[in-house]
Amino acid sequence: MTLSHQDRAWFCEELQRSKTSLYRLALSITGDPEDAAEAVAEGICRAYERFGQLRSREKFQPWLMKIVRNEAYALCRGRRRTVPLDQLAEEPAVPGPQVDDTLWRAVDQLPREQREAVVLFYYEDLTTEEIARVVGASPGAVRTRLSRARDKLRNLLEVEHHG
Repeated sequence: MTLSHQDRAWFCEELQRSKTSLYRLALSITGDPEDAAEAVAEGICRAYERFGQLRSREKFQPWLMKIVRNEAYALCRGRRRTVPLDQLAEEPAVPGPQVDDTLWRAVDQLPREQREAVVLFYYEDLTTEEIARVVGASPGAVRTRLSRARDKLRNLLEVEHHG
């Protein structure tokens, strides 16, 4: 599909605004910086190819996040990697300089669905309805994931603080 110059410019501007969010989401799924970067790149290519299917430009970011999310999961399914034991002691990659290491490490310990919901809600400021569209779940399921994630984070952070 060929985009007009105006559409290409708009697409690129939106990508610039979304690149950190997309990477953070992919990293929360893949757990690997290189895989996250690959998932984002593949997602951007897919979004460009399917740009004509976007119904509303206001929904571009959730639409793009869903594409990147799907690419990250596809990458995980395709690779099914094993992690060498010496890497288990390493700290997880932090997706930005202003993110608190302690909090990110705790978020990284959550189950994948909860981690994904936390990243989209707290780091990306999406509503539960927007998250539901991105992850393909009901808003109620997203709220449940967030509630359970908050409980687990509270416990994890108390243990680390008192521990």
